[in-house]
Amino acid sequence: MASGTMMPADEMPVMREPYDIMRNGPPGAKAAVTHLGKHPVQLIQDNGPTDTLRAKHAMLANTYGIAMPAKMDIECQILSKQRRLPGLPSSRLGLEIMTGDVDRFGFESYLDRPDERPEAPRGDLHGIMENRLGLNKKPGYGPGSKR
Repeated sequence: MASGTMMPADEMPVMREPYDIMRNGPPGAKAAVTHLGKHPVQLIQDNGPTDTLRAKHAMLANTYGIAMPAKMDIECQILSKQRRLPGLPSSRLGLEIMTGDVDRFGFESYLDRPDERPEAPRGDLHGIMENRLGLNKKPGYGPGSKR
């Protein structure tokens, strides 16, 4: 018997509250484990490119000075902003060369490429540019306007 309480002799004392399956769902293998977080391989895949880029910039700064990584960052920003006219595919080859992606050949290189999709929206170049520049929203311009 427990001290101060009367308990029948054929029952065992409950040391913790029973698991409520209706509120918490069925318990899984990782239900009680909260300290693990992500798998180590997933962490490497998530942080790998940024860690590699930081290490490369640190090596370049130590070798050539702080201006070299800054110059490369500026060149990457310039190359990432260059585009072709709407409706024309842009490969951004210069940016791929700067980042070293031109040497990588992954699934995204040949599977589900946007330029090979049959349902890709193709519009006329003038209409797309008028929408982008907002010319068709101004009064007196666009189809149906009277001058």
